[in-house]
Amino acid sequence: MKYDKDKFQNLPDEKKMGLIKLELSLKTHNATTRADLLMLLDWLYRKAEKARI
Repeated sequence: MKYDKDKFQNLPDEKKMGLIKLELSLKTHNATTRADLLMLLDWLYRKAEKARI
């Protein structure tokens, strides 16, 4: 995995959004695993759900 889940969870939201923005800007995701992308997507989904309520 490119991102350690525990370290990611401890980052401030601004840093997490920065990592997501970076991943979206990449042309290739060579070192990023499916698990990494799902972790980022899961966090973003939960953030969006909280904002919706």
